Amino acid sequence: MALRKKDIIQLTVEDLAFGGKGVAHYEGKVVFIEGGLPEDTVEALVYKIKSSFIEARAVQVLKPSPYRINPVCKHFDICGGCRWQNYQYDLQLKYKEEQVREHLVRIGGIENPPLRPIIAARKNYFYRNKMEYSFHEDREGDLKLGMHYLGFYDRIFDIEECHLQSQTSNDIVNFVREQCIEKQIPAYHIKNHTGVMRFLVIREGKFTNERLVNIVTGDNNDGYEDKIIRLGKDIADRFEGINSIIWTINSRKANIAQADKYPEMLDKGVIFGRDHIFEKLNEYKFRISADSFFQTNSFQAQLLYDTVLEYAGFSPNDRVCDLYCGTGTISIYISSMVKSVVGVELIENAVKDAGINAELNSIKNVEFKAGKVEDIVGELGQFDKLIVDPPRAGIHPKALKGIIELAPKAIVYVSCNPSTLARDIAELKEAGYRLERSVAVDMFPQTYHIESVSKLIRD
Repeated sequence: MALRKKDIIQLTVEDLAFGGKGVAHYEGKVVFIEGGLPEDTVEALVYKIKSSFIEARAVQVLKPSPYRINPVCKHFDICGGCRWQNYQYDLQLKYKEEQVREHLVRIGGIENPPLRPIIAARKNYFYRNKMEYSFHEDREGDLKLGMHYLGFYDRIFDIEECHLQSQTSNDIVNFVREQCIEKQIPAYHIKNHTGVMRFLVIREGKFTNERLVNIVTGDNNDGYEDKIIRLGKDIADRFEGINSIIWTINSRKANIAQADKYPEMLDKGVIFGRDHIFEKLNEYKFRISADSFFQTNSFQAQLLYDTVLEYAGFSPNDRVCDLYCGTGTISIYISSMVKSVVGVELIENAVKDAGINAELNSIKNVEFKAGKVEDIVGELGQFDKLIVDPPRAGIHPKALKGIIELAPKAIVYVSCNPSTLARDIAELKEAGYRLERSVAVDMFPQTYHIESVSKLIRD
């Protein structure tokens, strides 16, 4: 009888695929299994059938893998966050290293990749410096504040503890939920676009111990302004180490914790303190506002940038280009080692933050330009070395062509996606570059996300 959707099949998980799903085989087809770990025997619910593969979800573990461990978080079974808390950390590292290797071989066309042992995380828990929590009104009309149920964009559960940011962050979330209920400030409804409270964003300086709380509401706050401001002041009164409490507004229907304006009665939305906090990496200080981009793991960011320094092997006369530079963290971090740095970034606010961060650290040899990398790269002139840290989609094809025409002696590629990294390396290899070395850096323990640093040189 032919396999159909909603059928239950028994499988033994053999491996892990990119993205963290288990891999098994059934009647000659590859099966990708959500919730399956290597050497698990599971019953899995089939939900997608294609000509060459099947997708399924583990509904019962018949024989657990010897590598399974008890997750520390009480919300593990329902939360869509850190899905590998039940997998031994040393094997998480092994998987991530092997995924980089496999992509370099299969997509990059490199038979024996010069891959170094993965750089493990300094902290396996409480490492994130930014967390976004969502409000929601459930079917009974009750306010919820927490995280999304696994697989649901429109269902939120009350989170009591999260092991990714800090215990203070947990305490703030629980306090804000209680206060919103007590003050009768309604949650925003994702589908109806009614209500007030949309997100609570908490940012922490792990090396400075500073903290920013951002209350994000919808646009229709009439009659609730005083309550929201009072809520912000109550947070400041209740918790130590708060340097900034702001109120921002997302007036769009898009369900993202990013504001497009401030309340009219508040300067830059500030309820308490200032509109930013500071973080330090090595001797450099960085200004972080509510929507600034900053690596979410400060501890590993320092190791990541140290690896960039090591791989680049900078000299005092080097002219360096830093593409997809964000708020200028890498540009600033390497500035004392080189003659000059030019950073390029699409988002104008990020470029402004980069300029502020350069001034903050009294750095004079760094310049930042706003625009699409693919449009600007051909106008930048010549450089000795190039750093590129693109989004998950990798380097834009036109930008990659421009990089090849620039012909820097060395390229240091920081990647958050091994498949697009390998694709781009294959192109650079065709243009005369050779992969000298590569290493995975674990920025996100308990998740399947993979960061890496690679160095290419022109033969």
